Amino acid sequence: MNWVSFVALLVIAAASTTDVRAHGVAGAFVSIETTNDHRVDVLVKLPELEGTATDLELRFADDCMELTERLQTRRQEGVLQRWVVECKSALTGMEIEIVGLNAIVGETFVEFRSPEVAEWNTIVRRGNATVQLGRGDAQGLENNVGYLSLGVDHILSGFDHLLFVLALLLIVVRTRSPCGRRAVVRTLFATVTAFTIGHSITLAAATFDLVRLPQAPTELVIALSVLLLVVELAREDDSTLTMRFPWVIAFAFGLLHGFGFAGALADIGLPASGIAMPLVLFNFGVELGQVLVLLIAVLVATAAIGVARSIGAKERSVLARGSFLDRALVYGVGTLTAYWCFERSLGWLL
Repeated sequence: MNWVSFVALLVIAAASTTDVRAHGVAGAFVSIETTNDHRVDVLVKLPELEGTATDLELRFADDCMELTERLQTRRQEGVLQRWVVECKSALTGMEIEIVGLNAIVGETFVEFRSPEVAEWNTIVRRGNATVQLGRGDAQGLENNVGYLSLGVDHILSGFDHLLFVLALLLIVVRTRSPCGRRAVVRTLFATVTAFTIGHSITLAAATFDLVRLPQAPTELVIALSVLLLVVELAREDDSTLTMRFPWVIAFAFGLLHGFGFAGALADIGLPASGIAMPLVLFNFGVELGQVLVLLIAVLVATAAIGVARSIGAKERSVLARGSFLDRALVYGVGTLTAYWCFERSLGWLL
């Protein structure tokens, strides 16, 4: 067995035992509505992952008590829980704690309505799971800053999006390195910018409900987009459209990836009004995540070259076309994305 087959088998084994999703972090929804600021109707929507429902606990003030048991129903979009709570103190301004946020369900959209507050919402994330109901401007930065970190988390935990960006980086480095570092930086900037413009267009269009695509085929084609780039890398033909004009491919598939980002944003929830700021913050978070990934990739490559030089090896043996690392990346990513395509095809058809 050669090393290419060995790498492929390792990747298949890792993929089959790891739940690698397009949207790595799921979100919940919490609605707290009161008409007299003391008696409150609570609605919680929980995502159902692989047939297993997660659970959240809402801790109100000590003078609050549940008047009804939780009524739980299963819907296509997840598990819904409803119950009624009555408090002696006013709900507006009360600090509540949301227990149960973790690495899988990492955040929840909280919506609050009372006689004093017509519409108020915020994002609550793990690590800071307390919120003061009705505090601050619902459309201000304070209550919407969670969308920024949500965007960063989504790109960092969305392995298919990450591999698409890394494959673009490898294409740019491979085809532009003979022309010098400036050519690499210039082409990489144009490619990443084109990808950003593409996914920003469809993210905004889907968020404002101007156009929609079903989630299952969208995730399948996103995986296919990564596989296409890997096939181009494996062919080692620099005359193809992808190799000559990577920014064109980045823009075209960026339009598709935007629907994936919109799906993640819709899962966590958006305010009924004032959508612009959450949208901008989420998109900016996605860009921060992309830049972080590119910087890490450059640092790792630089470190690898430094190690190679220190032991007297040539740079080609580390990073260049045909090197062990180059082929390991191409065949490894190709095997993983082919597995995703097969898995998502079955999930869509079945």
